[in-house]
Amino acid sequence: MKGTGAMMKTILCKERRSPAAAAALTVAAAMIIALTSCATIQRDVLYDAPAGEQPAELAEIEAQLALSRALPGSVSLQPVRARLAELAGAPSSDTARSARILSLSAEAALQAGEKSTASRLLERSQAAYRGDELASVVSSRLARTPEERLAILERAAPLADDGARIRAELGSALLALGRMREALAAFDAALPRLGPEYGRLYGDDRERAYALRDSESAPSAGSASSLTKNPITMLGMASVAQSETTALDRITGGAPWSAGVLFERLKASGWYADSGAEAKAPASRKDAALFLWSLMARGDVRVSSRYTTRYASRGQSPVPDVPYGSPYFDAVLGVVEEGVMSLVDGRNFDPDTPATGLDFYGWLLLAADWR
Repeated sequence: MKGTGAMMKTILCKERRSPAAAAALTVAAAMIIALTSCATIQRDVLYDAPAGEQPAELAEIEAQLALSRALPGSVSLQPVRARLAELAGAPSSDTARSARILSLSAEAALQAGEKSTASRLLERSQAAYRGDELASVVSSRLARTPEERLAILERAAPLADDGARIRAELGSALLALGRMREALAAFDAALPRLGPEYGRLYGDDRERAYALRDSESAPSAGSASSLTKNPITMLGMASVAQSETTALDRITGGAPWSAGVLFERLKASGWYADSGAEAKAPASRKDAALFLWSLMARGDVRVSSRYTTRYASRGQSPVPDVPYGSPYFDAVLGVVEEGVMSLVDGRNFDPDTPATGLDFYGWLLLAADWR
């Protein structure tokens, strides 16, 4: 750019020129600036596209496939694959463009369940240009083990033109291996640089990494399905508490009880206010509070009924939406006072709002450590 500046000075600062000549030279200078500034645009945004092809079309197809991966069935793969085949048939001297088309085709094939086709397309993509990061992302998802998946991404990162897509996928791979803090760092480094479709694709994983960042290992297979932003079930609370803490060992003796048996035992012991509660029913914040307070009280009635005794003389609750005498009264006041859960606005508990699996997990860890 230093040479460009000197050229500009030469063009614009010569001795007197006619107005027409000066105007022509000014236009020429502007063209030089435009051409040199284009050199800073990423290769994965602009390609040497054949006549009639829009340079941004590949980015649009990528966004469609990312959304399709996030929400299976939301995008029809057949027309996307047909258009990619058409683009691949148009000759081009841009190897990066050719590699990206093949990588996108491999992604579409993988989403369609055609792993062997995806593998063949990836080989052609990497032969054309090894810096295409989408090829590495798709390749990692064909890996046989989580460790192999991680190794593919780590090897590919230094070769990629940009790397944000690889880093986002790396976050997902690290999450699967229980490396929560590293996963969170990878997501937070990548997602601000990617489009909203990638936020949709990796957003839930990022939230899990954030919620589980203090965990020493990945959640067990039995807990993983419950640890989401969706409401946790009554059965899910029991299952996660048994799998991720030792707080129920006094009941189970440390033996791995089936979730159904454990749920029925806890229900009979008053851990759920409704004796007819169904296992698959979504748990609310008040249900979570009662479950956690029962865990914290460890069968000590003096602890479990502490607030009923404390507020007996006034017969009124300090939390307006959880009245004195409610089966949830002691639990709500207990988990709030002990810092396990909090009031939503400093005054109300919002007892009927569903409790998400990730929120419950965070509360559970605090409750299990309470003494």
